[in-house]
Amino acid sequence: MQADAPVSARQAPVAAETGAGAGALHRWRATTATAASKATSLGRPVIAWATLPVAAMDPIAAYGALRTLDAWVTLWARPEDDLTLVGLGRAWEFSGAGADRFTMARDAWTALMRDALTPAQAGMPAPRDPGSGTASAEASLPSGPMAMGGFAFSADPGPGVLWRGFASSSLVLPELTIVATAAGVTVTLAAVLAPGATDDPGRADRPLALLAAVERVAREIASPGTPAVRDPSGAPAVVLEEFPPAAAWKAAVAAAAAAVREGRLAKVVLARGVRVRGHGVDPAAALRRLRAEYPSCTLFAVEREGHCFLGATPERLARVAGGRVHTMALAGSAPRGITDEDDRAIGRALLGSAKDRLEHALVVDALREALAGMCETIEVPPQPSLLRVSNVQHLCTPLAGVLRAGAGVLDVAERLHPTPAVGGVPRAAALPWIDEHEGFDRGWYAGPVGWVDRRGDGEFAVALRCALTGGDEAVLFGGCGIVADSDPDAEYAEAGLKLRPMLSALGANGTR
Repeated sequence: MQADAPVSARQAPVAAETGAGAGALHRWRATTATAASKATSLGRPVIAWATLPVAAMDPIAAYGALRTLDAWVTLWARPEDDLTLVGLGRAWEFSGAGADRFTMARDAWTALMRDALTPAQAGMPAPRDPGSGTASAEASLPSGPMAMGGFAFSADPGPGVLWRGFASSSLVLPELTIVATAAGVTVTLAAVLAPGATDDPGRADRPLALLAAVERVAREIASPGTPAVRDPSGAPAVVLEEFPPAAAWKAAVAAAAAAVREGRLAKVVLARGVRVRGHGVDPAAALRRLRAEYPSCTLFAVEREGHCFLGATPERLARVAGGRVHTMALAGSAPRGITDEDDRAIGRALLGSAKDRLEHALVVDALREALAGMCETIEVPPQPSLLRVSNVQHLCTPLAGVLRAGAGVLDVAERLHPTPAVGGVPRAAALPWIDEHEGFDRGWYAGPVGWVDRRGDGEFAVALRCALTGGDEAVLFGGCGIVADSDPDAEYAEAGLKLRPMLSALGANGTR
């Protein structure tokens, strides 16, 4: 596909004025010329890429400022791990649907990486990943060009305007990717040169022009008195509607619990949503609030056609690095206590709840079974622990394993998604039940969002505690696992608890 041209021609001359200097412009053009020649020789596209250091910056503040450019912007962050990725522009994209969408995405990405031109092949300095002082550090950090994006919950989501622009699967290679870690900040530039292309200065200048924009933003953020992210002004957001309506959703919960008691299902997850309207819904301001309130959660923001899908999820789907995979079972929830004593008592009750332990065990067993087909060894703690975030606590069991040779993060994501924590058990019965009874298209809600690097390593999280924003409106999503003794009123309250983080982040009904 054609690469984006997200930076206008009037900005191209500043490319040579980046902190990397005029030498970087010369070396980058040499790299793209070599890639174009290689592409012509091979008869297929070739990536040119280079990694450069840049000044330290707040990546979420940079994300907010860079959203003003005419470019696709994607953010993925784990504050707890001191890792944030911000992708800008679109050098390449994979999109597709159907049961084989993960495999197709993996094959397309692997084919593109097969001929990726390294900086050394074009006389550029070899990149040094942030924190690469040890082999283990190198294995745990993204390396070189990476694709960012995600997958819808369903392989073939239904038509509709709500998720316009969000394909069933969409992975984008940004023209520029900011990688911020505790050790520093780098950017990776990338361009895809097609067979028959010549050394095109315009194509070569686009990533460098984006680099100039990033460096300007870094200087502006660092300037005294300049706020990193401005909160939206005006009246607080208000809730316009919930869907399905409360009575209909509770009836669906009752029907699901009955289906479990009758043996047709062991567990099924039902989601609900709310639509809010506010004055200038600001994704960057929402992300800043979420980072402050939920530092142990993964933040994400994916923009398509004027809409932004963002959230702060506590659930990791899969992390693959250095031949090892990490995932987690997260099922069974309770609110936080008002006092420390209350909090501990609620946590003990959650650990002792037969209903929640059953719901959790179903997820653990399903993840163990899925990993068994691709791991040499699997490590599973015998008992769950508590994962606490600001307003809710969950039963959590981390799982880890040593992958068989050749398996990457997209292979693992395909095997694990959807987990029983967002789908149900057995999967073959639960997913049709959701389609029939839930009443709306989940889109990317409860789907995998994340990144994959040139080695096939990467991380995907389950898109929970999230919202789809556009203009002055946002649609928020939350869900609950239903088992035999689930109570509709209690499940409705639990789903509301899970909606609260995004309601607060967006300032809905005055909550901040």
